[in-house]
Amino acid sequence: MSIVYFIIILIGIISVHEFGHFIFARIFGVDVLEFAIGFGPKLYEKKGKKTAFRVNAIPIGGYVKLAGEDPAEEQTEGMVGLYTKPAWQRLLIFFAGPLFSILAGYLLFTLIVVSWGVPSVSIALVEKNTPAFEAGLRSDDIIVSINGKRVYDTYTVSQIIRQGKPLKILISREGKRLTVLATPKLFSVNHFFLLKDVSGGLGGKIKAISGRPLEGSVVSSMLNQYISIEFESAMLKGLLKQYQYDQPRYALGFYFATVSNVFRKDVGPFLKGDRLVSVGGLQIQSNVDLSRIYQLIIAGEGGIYLEVSGDQVIWSHTGFPEEIEVVVQRENQELLFKVSSALIKQIMESAGIFEPKTGNVKFNNLWEMIYVAFDRCNNLLFMMYKSLLGIFKTADSGGVVGPLGLVGLVGEAAQVGLEQVLTLVAFITMSIGLFNLLPLPALDGGRIIFSLLEIILRKRIDPKIEGLIHFIGFIILVFLMIFITFSDVGRLISK
Repeated sequence: MSIVYFIIILIGIISVHEFGHFIFARIFGVDVLEFAIGFGPKLYEKKGKKTAFRVNAIPIGGYVKLAGEDPAEEQTEGMVGLYTKPAWQRLLIFFAGPLFSILAGYLLFTLIVVSWGVPSVSIALVEKNTPAFEAGLRSDDIIVSINGKRVYDTYTVSQIIRQGKPLKILISREGKRLTVLATPKLFSVNHFFLLKDVSGGLGGKIKAISGRPLEGSVVSSMLNQYISIEFESAMLKGLLKQYQYDQPRYALGFYFATVSNVFRKDVGPFLKGDRLVSVGGLQIQSNVDLSRIYQLIIAGEGGIYLEVSGDQVIWSHTGFPEEIEVVVQRENQELLFKVSSALIKQIMESAGIFEPKTGNVKFNNLWEMIYVAFDRCNNLLFMMYKSLLGIFKTADSGGVVGPLGLVGLVGEAAQVGLEQVLTLVAFITMSIGLFNLLPLPALDGGRIIFSLLEIILRKRIDPKIEGLIHFIGFIILVFLMIFITFSDVGRLISK
Protein backbone atom coordinates (compact mmCIF):
# COMPACT_ATOMS: atom_id res chain seq x y z
CA MET A 1 0.00 0.00 0.00
CA SER A 2 2.93 2.36 0.63
CA ILE A 3 3.72 2.38 -3.10
CA VAL A 4 0.08 3.14 -3.98
CA TYR A 5 -0.02 6.04 -1.47
CA PHE A 6 3.30 7.30 -2.81
CA ILE A 7 2.13 7.26 -6.43
CA ILE A 8 -1.13 9.08 -5.58
CA ILE A 9 0.75 11.71 -3.57
CA LEU A 10 3.42 12.14 -6.24
CA ILE A 11 0.82 12.59 -8.99
CA GLY A 12 -0.89 15.29 -6.92
CA ILE A 13 2.35 17.11 -6.13
CA ILE A 14 3.62 17.03 -9.72
CA SER A 15 0.22 18.07 -11.10
CA VAL A 16 0.20 21.18 -8.91
CA HIS A 17 3.73 22.11 -10.01
CA GLU A 18 3.08 21.60 -13.70
CA PHE A 19 -0.30 23.33 -13.43
CA GLY A 20 1.57 26.48 -12.44
CA HIS A 21 3.57 26.38 -15.68
CA PHE A 22 0.42 25.51 -17.64
CA ILE A 23 -1.71 28.38 -16.28
CA PHE A 24 0.91 31.06 -16.80
CA ALA A 25 1.74 29.77 -20.28
CA ARG A 26 -1.94 30.07 -21.18
CA ILE A 27 -2.16 33.53 -19.56
CA PHE A 28 0.62 34.78 -21.84
CA GLY A 29 -0.75 32.98 -24.91
CA VAL A 30 1.92 30.26 -25.24
CA ASP A 31 0.60 27.03 -26.75
CA VAL A 32 0.83 24.00 -24.42
CA LEU A 33 1.31 20.83 -26.48
CA GLU A 34 1.25 18.26 -23.65
CA PHE A 35 0.37 18.10 -19.97
CA ALA A 36 1.75 14.75 -18.80
CA ILE A 37 1.87 12.83 -15.54
CA GLY A 38 4.76 10.39 -15.57
CA PHE A 39 7.29 9.54 -18.24
CA GLY A 40 7.71 6.81 -20.83
CA PRO A 41 5.02 5.08 -22.93
CA LYS A 42 1.52 6.55 -23.03
CA LEU A 43 -1.18 4.81 -20.99
CA TYR A 44 -4.00 7.29 -21.52
CA GLU A 45 -4.46 10.45 -23.55
CA LYS A 46 -7.25 12.96 -23.99
CA LYS A 47 -6.75 15.66 -26.61
CA GLY A 48 -8.07 19.15 -26.09
CA LYS A 49 -8.12 21.96 -28.63
CA LYS A 50 -4.39 22.54 -28.37
CA THR A 51 -3.22 20.40 -25.44
CA ALA A 52 -2.93 16.62 -25.10
CA PHE A 53 -3.45 15.46 -21.49
CA ARG A 54 -1.46 12.26 -20.92
CA VAL A 55 -0.85 9.67 -18.25
CA ASN A 56 2.40 7.79 -18.89
CA ALA A 57 3.64 4.43 -17.69
CA ILE A 58 6.37 5.57 -15.26
CA PRO A 59 4.67 7.62 -12.50
CA ILE A 60 7.85 9.34 -11.31
CA GLY A 61 7.46 13.01 -12.17
CA GLY A 62 5.68 14.75 -14.99
CA TYR A 63 6.03 17.62 -17.41
CA VAL A 64 4.35 20.34 -19.44
CA LYS A 65 5.55 20.55 -23.04
CA LEU A 66 5.37 24.09 -24.36
CA ALA A 67 5.53 25.03 -28.02
CA GLY A 68 9.06 26.10 -28.90
CA GLU A 69 10.35 25.16 -25.45
CA ASP A 70 13.65 23.99 -26.89
CA PRO A 71 15.32 27.31 -27.77
CA ALA A 72 17.23 25.66 -30.63
CA GLU A 73 14.22 24.11 -32.37
CA GLU A 74 12.40 25.73 -35.27
CA GLN A 75 8.96 27.22 -34.67
CA THR A 76 5.97 25.28 -36.03
CA GLU A 77 3.72 27.38 -38.21
CA GLY A 78 0.53 28.47 -36.46
CA MET A 79 1.92 27.75 -32.98
CA VAL A 80 2.77 30.45 -30.45
CA GLY A 81 6.12 29.40 -29.02
CA LEU A 82 7.64 30.11 -25.65
CA TYR A 83 10.56 32.05 -27.08
CA THR A 84 8.34 34.38 -29.09
CA LYS A 85 7.41 35.97 -25.77
CA PRO A 86 9.38 38.64 -23.88
CA ALA A 87 11.94 37.45 -21.35
CA TRP A 88 9.90 38.73 -18.37
CA GLN A 89 6.90 36.60 -19.42
CA ARG A 90 9.10 33.51 -19.83
CA LEU A 91 10.57 34.19 -16.39
CA LEU A 92 7.10 34.18 -14.84
CA ILE A 93 6.16 30.97 -16.68
CA PHE A 94 9.30 29.24 -15.33
CA PHE A 95 8.74 30.69 -11.85
CA ALA A 96 5.08 29.64 -11.70
CA GLY A 97 5.82 25.92 -11.17
CA PRO A 98 7.95 26.36 -8.03
CA LEU A 99 5.57 29.09 -6.84
CA PHE A 100 2.53 26.79 -7.07
CA SER A 101 4.45 24.01 -5.28
CA ILE A 102 5.37 26.32 -2.40
CA LEU A 103 1.88 27.85 -2.22
CA ALA A 104 0.42 24.33 -2.05
CA GLY A 105 2.58 23.74 1.03
CA TYR A 106 1.26 26.94 2.64
CA LEU A 107 -2.31 25.91 1.85
CA LEU A 108 -1.81 22.40 3.30
CA PHE A 109 -0.20 23.73 6.47
CA THR A 110 -3.08 26.16 6.93
CA LEU A 111 -5.49 23.20 6.64
CA ILE A 112 -3.37 21.20 9.10
CA VAL A 113 -3.22 24.02 11.66
CA VAL A 114 -6.98 24.69 11.39
CA SER A 115 -7.79 20.97 11.77
CA TRP A 116 -5.16 19.74 14.23
CA GLY A 117 -3.13 22.70 15.48
CA VAL A 118 0.67 22.55 15.62
CA PRO A 119 2.89 19.97 17.35
CA SER A 120 4.07 21.07 20.76
CA VAL A 121 7.76 21.09 21.69
CA SER A 122 7.71 19.36 25.05
CA ILE A 123 10.34 18.45 27.64
CA ALA A 124 10.66 14.79 28.61
CA LEU A 125 13.38 14.92 31.26
CA VAL A 126 15.38 17.67 32.97
CA GLU A 127 18.74 16.68 34.40
CA LYS A 128 19.57 17.97 37.87
CA ASN A 129 22.34 20.55 38.42
CA THR A 130 21.94 21.95 34.90
CA PRO A 131 20.93 25.43 33.66
CA ALA A 132 17.49 24.04 32.71
CA PHE A 133 16.85 22.68 36.22
CA GLU A 134 18.17 25.81 37.93
CA ALA A 135 16.00 28.03 35.68
CA GLY A 136 12.89 26.10 36.74
CA LEU A 137 12.20 24.00 33.63
CA ARG A 138 10.53 20.68 34.43
CA SER A 139 9.29 17.53 32.71
CA ASP A 140 6.14 17.99 30.60
CA ASP A 141 6.75 21.74 30.13
CA ILE A 142 5.80 22.90 26.62
CA ILE A 143 8.15 25.42 24.99
CA VAL A 144 6.03 28.05 23.21
CA SER A 145 8.63 30.63 22.20
CA ILE A 146 12.25 31.63 22.78
CA ASN A 147 13.28 35.29 22.85
CA GLY A 148 9.88 36.17 21.38
CA LYS A 149 10.20 33.75 18.44
CA ARG A 150 7.56 31.01 18.29
CA VAL A 151 9.08 27.53 17.90
CA TYR A 152 7.53 24.52 16.19
CA ASP A 153 10.19 21.79 16.30
CA THR A 154 13.07 20.48 18.36
CA TYR A 155 15.63 21.30 15.67
CA THR A 156 14.91 25.03 15.88
CA VAL A 157 15.06 24.98 19.68
CA SER A 158 18.37 23.11 19.63
CA GLN A 159 19.88 25.54 17.12
CA ILE A 160 18.88 28.54 19.24
CA ILE A 161 20.26 26.99 22.44
CA ARG A 162 23.57 26.05 20.79
CA GLN A 163 24.32 29.72 20.13
CA GLY A 164 25.05 29.95 23.87
CA LYS A 165 23.23 33.25 24.38
CA PRO A 166 20.88 34.11 27.30
CA LEU A 167 17.34 32.90 26.63
CA LYS A 168 13.89 34.14 27.58
CA ILE A 169 11.71 31.04 27.30
CA LEU A 170 7.92 31.16 27.30
CA ILE A 171 6.51 27.83 28.47
CA SER A 172 3.08 26.33 29.01
CA ARG A 173 2.68 24.31 32.23
CA GLU A 174 -0.69 22.79 33.11
CA GLY A 175 -2.47 25.35 30.95
CA LYS A 176 -0.66 28.38 32.39
CA ARG A 177 1.97 30.52 30.61
CA LEU A 178 5.26 31.11 32.45
CA THR A 179 8.47 32.85 31.45
CA VAL A 180 11.85 31.52 32.57
CA LEU A 181 15.34 32.91 32.01
CA ALA A 182 18.19 30.52 31.28
CA THR A 183 21.74 30.73 29.93
CA PRO A 184 23.17 27.64 28.17
CA LYS A 185 26.51 26.29 29.38
CA LEU A 186 29.21 24.49 27.45
CA PHE A 187 28.81 20.76 28.11
CA SER A 188 31.64 18.24 27.83
CA VAL A 189 31.88 15.60 25.13
CA ASN A 190 29.27 12.87 25.56
CA HIS A 191 30.17 9.26 24.70
CA PHE A 192 27.75 6.35 24.23
CA PHE A 193 29.21 2.84 24.41
CA LEU A 194 27.47 -0.45 23.63
CA LEU A 195 29.63 -3.51 24.37
CA LYS A 196 28.98 -7.22 24.12
CA ASP A 197 30.75 -10.16 25.80
CA VAL A 198 31.91 -7.97 28.69
CA SER A 199 34.00 -8.77 31.72
CA GLY A 200 35.31 -6.67 34.59
CA GLY A 201 33.55 -3.67 36.08
CA LEU A 202 33.24 0.10 36.43
CA GLY A 203 35.18 2.34 38.78
CA GLY A 204 35.75 6.09 38.96
CA LYS A 205 36.91 8.25 36.09
CA ILE A 206 37.85 6.83 32.71
CA LYS A 207 41.63 7.13 32.21
CA ALA A 208 42.04 5.50 28.78
CA ILE A 209 40.48 3.25 26.12
CA SER A 210 42.82 0.33 25.38
CA GLY A 211 45.71 2.54 26.44
CA ARG A 212 44.66 5.41 24.18
CA PRO A 213 42.93 8.75 24.98
CA LEU A 214 39.14 8.93 25.36
CA GLU A 215 38.56 10.84 22.11
CA GLY A 216 35.71 10.36 19.63
CA SER A 217 37.86 9.77 16.55
CA VAL A 218 40.14 7.38 18.46
CA VAL A 219 37.31 5.24 19.86
CA SER A 220 35.44 5.22 16.52
CA SER A 221 38.44 3.50 14.93
CA MET A 222 38.04 0.62 17.42
CA LEU A 223 34.48 -0.30 16.37
CA ASN A 224 33.88 -4.08 16.19
CA GLN A 225 37.09 -4.70 18.14
CA TYR A 226 37.65 -5.93 21.69
CA ILE A 227 38.56 -2.95 23.85
CA SER A 228 39.28 -2.19 27.47
CA ILE A 229 37.81 0.82 29.26
CA GLU A 230 40.40 1.66 31.91
CA PHE A 231 39.05 3.36 35.04
CA GLU A 232 40.90 4.70 38.08
CA SER A 233 40.09 1.58 40.11
CA ALA A 234 38.75 -1.00 37.63
CA MET A 235 38.73 -2.18 34.02
CA LEU A 236 35.85 -3.15 31.73
CA LYS A 237 36.55 -5.29 28.67
CA GLY A 238 34.25 -6.16 25.79
CA LEU A 239 33.45 -6.10 22.08
CA LEU A 240 32.61 -2.53 20.98
CA LYS A 241 29.49 -2.98 18.81
CA GLN A 242 28.16 0.59 18.80
CA TYR A 243 29.72 3.92 19.63
CA GLN A 244 28.60 7.51 19.24
CA TYR A 245 29.84 10.80 20.61
CA ASP A 246 28.62 14.40 20.76
CA GLN A 247 31.09 17.25 20.46
CA PRO A 248 31.24 19.88 23.21
CA ARG A 249 28.19 22.08 22.77
CA TYR A 250 26.09 24.70 24.52
CA ALA A 251 23.01 23.14 26.08
CA LEU A 252 20.53 23.60 28.91
CA GLY A 253 20.42 20.01 30.12
CA PHE A 254 17.03 18.58 29.12
CA TYR A 255 15.69 15.96 26.70
CA PHE A 256 12.84 16.57 24.28
CA ALA A 257 9.65 14.52 24.58
CA THR A 258 8.68 12.40 21.57
CA VAL A 259 6.43 9.47 22.43
CA SER A 260 4.72 8.38 25.63
CA ASN A 261 4.72 4.92 27.18
CA VAL A 262 1.04 4.34 26.31
CA PHE A 263 0.22 1.88 23.52
CA ARG A 264 -1.65 3.38 20.60
CA LYS A 265 -2.64 0.04 19.09
CA ASP A 266 -2.79 -3.66 19.96
CA VAL A 267 0.50 -5.51 19.52
CA GLY A 268 1.40 -8.93 20.87
CA PRO A 269 -0.06 -9.37 24.37
CA PHE A 270 -0.39 -5.60 24.82
CA LEU A 271 -3.64 -3.74 24.17
CA LYS A 272 -4.40 -0.20 23.08
CA GLY A 273 -4.36 2.01 26.18
CA ASP A 274 -1.90 -0.14 28.16
CA ARG A 275 0.76 1.96 29.90
CA LEU A 276 4.26 0.52 29.89
CA VAL A 277 5.47 0.58 33.52
CA SER A 278 8.78 -1.28 33.34
CA VAL A 279 10.89 -3.47 31.07
CA GLY A 280 13.44 -5.83 32.59
CA GLY A 281 13.03 -4.04 35.92
CA LEU A 282 13.82 -0.61 34.40
CA GLN A 283 11.09 1.92 35.14
CA ILE A 284 9.62 3.81 32.17
CA GLN A 285 9.04 7.51 32.82
CA SER A 286 9.91 9.11 29.46
CA ASN A 287 11.04 8.40 25.91
CA VAL A 288 14.62 8.64 27.22
CA ASP A 289 13.97 5.40 29.12
CA LEU A 290 12.47 3.82 25.99
CA SER A 291 15.61 4.73 24.05
CA ARG A 292 17.82 3.19 26.71
CA ILE A 293 15.75 0.00 26.74
CA TYR A 294 16.28 -0.32 22.99
CA GLN A 295 20.05 -0.09 23.48
CA LEU A 296 19.95 -2.71 26.26
CA ILE A 297 18.07 -5.13 23.99
CA ILE A 298 20.73 -4.69 21.31
CA ALA A 299 23.47 -5.19 23.92
CA GLY A 300 21.87 -8.49 24.93
CA GLU A 301 22.78 -10.79 27.78
CA GLY A 302 26.43 -10.38 28.66
CA GLY A 303 26.51 -6.88 27.21
CA ILE A 304 26.39 -3.39 28.68
CA TYR A 305 25.36 0.13 27.65
CA LEU A 306 27.19 3.20 29.02
CA GLU A 307 26.56 6.92 28.80
CA VAL A 308 29.62 9.02 29.59
CA SER A 309 29.90 12.78 30.10
CA GLY A 310 33.50 13.97 29.90
CA ASP A 311 35.31 11.12 31.66
CA GLN A 312 32.48 10.16 34.06
CA VAL A 313 29.90 7.38 33.57
CA ILE A 314 26.53 9.05 34.18
CA TRP A 315 24.30 6.05 33.34
CA SER A 316 24.89 2.35 32.77
CA HIS A 317 22.96 -0.92 32.70
CA THR A 318 23.64 -4.50 31.70
CA GLY A 319 22.00 -5.85 28.54
CA PHE A 320 18.72 -7.76 28.54
CA PRO A 321 18.37 -11.53 28.03
CA GLU A 322 16.33 -13.05 25.18
CA GLU A 323 13.23 -13.18 27.42
CA ILE A 324 12.34 -10.28 29.69
CA GLU A 325 9.63 -9.29 32.14
CA VAL A 326 7.36 -6.45 31.12
CA VAL A 327 4.91 -4.74 33.45
CA VAL A 328 1.97 -2.77 32.03
CA GLN A 329 -0.87 -0.93 33.70
CA ARG A 330 -4.25 -1.90 32.24
CA GLU A 331 -7.12 0.11 33.64
CA ASN A 332 -6.54 -0.07 37.42
CA GLN A 333 -4.26 -3.09 37.66
CA GLU A 334 -0.68 -3.96 36.79
CA LEU A 335 -0.05 -7.02 34.65
CA LEU A 336 3.23 -8.93 34.27
CA PHE A 337 4.21 -10.51 30.94
CA LYS A 338 7.25 -12.51 29.94
CA VAL A 339 8.00 -11.74 26.31
CA SER A 340 10.92 -12.01 23.93
CA SER A 341 13.34 -9.12 23.63
CA ALA A 342 12.86 -9.38 19.86
CA LEU A 343 9.19 -8.40 20.26
CA ILE A 344 10.08 -5.31 22.32
CA LYS A 345 12.75 -4.38 19.75
CA GLN A 346 10.18 -4.71 16.96
CA ILE A 347 7.75 -2.50 18.89
CA MET A 348 10.46 0.14 19.39
CA GLU A 349 11.30 0.16 15.68
CA SER A 350 7.69 0.46 14.47
CA ALA A 351 6.10 3.85 13.84
CA GLY A 352 2.84 4.72 15.56
CA ILE A 353 2.91 2.01 18.28
CA PHE A 354 2.98 4.51 21.16
CA GLU A 355 0.83 7.57 21.72
CA PRO A 356 2.56 10.95 21.27
CA LYS A 357 3.81 12.38 24.55
CA THR A 358 1.89 15.61 24.11
CA GLY A 359 -0.98 16.73 21.93
CA ASN A 360 -0.99 19.57 19.47
CA VAL A 361 -1.41 23.21 20.44
CA LYS A 362 -4.76 24.37 19.03
CA PHE A 363 -6.06 27.88 18.43
CA ASN A 364 -9.55 29.37 18.67
CA ASN A 365 -8.83 32.51 16.64
CA LEU A 366 -8.90 32.00 12.85
CA TRP A 367 -6.41 34.80 12.20
CA GLU A 368 -4.01 33.33 14.74
CA MET A 369 -4.34 29.96 12.98
CA ILE A 370 -3.46 31.53 9.63
CA TYR A 371 -0.57 33.50 11.14
CA VAL A 372 0.86 30.39 12.83
CA ALA A 373 0.49 28.33 9.63
CA PHE A 374 2.33 30.95 7.56
CA ASP A 375 4.96 31.48 10.25
CA ARG A 376 5.59 27.73 10.42
CA CYS A 377 5.92 27.57 6.62
CA ASN A 378 8.37 30.46 6.64
CA ASN A 379 10.48 28.61 9.22
CA LEU A 380 10.38 25.42 7.17
CA LEU A 381 11.40 27.19 3.98
CA PHE A 382 14.38 28.74 5.75
CA MET A 383 15.39 25.34 7.16
CA MET A 384 15.06 23.71 3.71
CA TYR A 385 17.16 26.46 2.16
CA LYS A 386 19.92 25.97 4.73
CA SER A 387 19.75 22.18 4.26
CA LEU A 388 20.12 22.49 0.48
CA LEU A 389 23.12 24.80 0.89
CA GLY A 390 24.62 22.36 3.39
CA ILE A 391 24.28 19.46 0.95
CA PHE A 392 26.06 21.34 -1.84
CA LYS A 393 28.79 22.63 0.49
CA THR A 394 29.60 19.19 1.93
CA ALA A 395 28.67 17.04 -1.09
CA ASP A 396 26.80 14.84 1.38
CA SER A 397 23.83 12.85 0.11
CA GLY A 398 23.03 11.28 3.47
CA GLY A 399 20.13 13.63 4.11
CA VAL A 400 18.75 13.48 0.56
CA VAL A 401 15.90 11.06 -0.02
CA GLY A 402 14.93 9.75 -3.45
CA PRO A 403 11.78 7.96 -4.69
CA LEU A 404 12.46 4.70 -2.82
CA GLY A 405 13.17 6.56 0.41
CA LEU A 406 9.97 8.55 0.01
CA VAL A 407 7.97 5.33 -0.34
CA GLY A 408 9.20 4.33 3.12
CA LEU A 409 8.48 7.74 4.61
CA VAL A 410 4.95 7.78 3.18
CA GLY A 411 4.32 4.28 4.56
CA GLU A 412 5.48 5.28 8.05
CA ALA A 413 3.38 8.47 7.99
CA ALA A 414 0.31 6.53 6.87
CA GLN A 415 0.62 4.27 9.91
CA VAL A 416 0.53 7.29 12.23
CA GLY A 417 -2.40 9.18 10.71
CA LEU A 418 -3.75 11.67 8.19
CA GLU A 419 -2.12 14.67 9.87
CA GLN A 420 1.35 13.15 9.42
CA VAL A 421 0.61 12.23 5.79
CA LEU A 422 -0.53 15.77 4.95
CA THR A 423 2.48 17.23 6.79
CA LEU A 424 4.81 15.03 4.76
CA VAL A 425 3.05 16.00 1.52
CA ALA A 426 3.34 19.71 2.40
CA PHE A 427 7.02 19.25 3.19
CA ILE A 428 7.69 17.40 -0.08
CA THR A 429 5.85 19.88 -2.31
CA MET A 430 7.64 22.84 -0.70
CA SER A 431 10.97 21.02 -1.08
CA ILE A 432 10.29 20.41 -4.77
CA GLY A 433 9.41 24.07 -5.26
CA LEU A 434 12.54 25.29 -3.49
CA PHE A 435 14.81 22.76 -5.23
CA ASN A 436 13.50 23.79 -8.65
CA LEU A 437 14.40 27.41 -7.88
CA LEU A 438 18.08 26.51 -7.59
CA PRO A 439 19.99 28.26 -10.40
CA LEU A 440 21.03 24.97 -12.04
CA PRO A 441 20.71 24.07 -15.73
CA ALA A 442 17.56 22.08 -16.64
CA LEU A 443 15.79 23.24 -13.48
CA ASP A 444 13.29 26.10 -13.47
CA GLY A 445 15.85 28.18 -11.59
CA GLY A 446 18.38 27.73 -14.39
CA ARG A 447 15.87 28.89 -16.99
CA ILE A 448 14.97 31.86 -14.79
CA ILE A 449 18.65 32.86 -14.75
CA PHE A 450 18.78 32.85 -18.55
CA SER A 451 15.65 35.02 -18.66
CA LEU A 452 17.18 37.46 -16.16
CA LEU A 453 20.39 37.65 -18.18
CA GLU A 454 18.37 38.48 -21.28
CA ILE A 455 16.46 41.21 -19.39
CA ILE A 456 19.71 42.71 -18.01
CA LEU A 457 21.80 42.39 -21.18
CA ARG A 458 18.86 43.15 -23.48
CA LYS A 459 20.19 40.43 -25.69
CA ARG A 460 19.19 36.80 -25.99
CA ILE A 461 21.78 34.11 -25.24
CA ASP A 462 22.63 31.95 -28.25
CA PRO A 463 19.79 29.33 -28.32
CA LYS A 464 22.22 26.51 -29.17
CA ILE A 465 24.43 27.33 -26.19
CA GLU A 466 21.44 27.58 -23.85
CA GLY A 467 20.03 24.29 -25.14
CA LEU A 468 23.39 22.54 -24.69
CA ILE A 469 23.76 23.84 -21.11
CA HIS A 470 20.26 22.63 -20.17
CA PHE A 471 20.94 19.23 -21.79
CA ILE A 472 24.15 18.79 -19.78
CA GLY A 473 22.32 19.84 -16.63
CA PHE A 474 19.58 17.29 -17.34
CA ILE A 475 22.15 14.49 -17.72
CA ILE A 476 23.77 15.48 -14.41
CA LEU A 477 20.37 15.47 -12.68
CA VAL A 478 19.62 11.99 -14.06
CA PHE A 479 22.91 10.65 -12.69
CA LEU A 480 22.22 12.39 -9.38
CA MET A 481 18.80 10.71 -9.16
CA ILE A 482 20.37 7.32 -9.94
CA PHE A 483 22.96 7.90 -7.20
CA ILE A 484 20.31 8.90 -4.66
CA THR A 485 18.20 5.86 -5.62
CA PHE A 486 21.15 3.54 -4.97
CA SER A 487 21.65 5.31 -1.63
CA ASP A 488 17.97 4.61 -0.83
CA VAL A 489 18.49 0.93 -1.67
CA GLY A 490 21.52 0.83 0.61
CA ARG A 491 19.53 2.36 3.47
CA LEU A 492 16.69 -0.13 2.98
CA ILE A 493 19.10 -3.09 2.90
CA SER A 494 20.87 -1.90 6.05
CA LYS A 495 17.61 -1.78 8.05
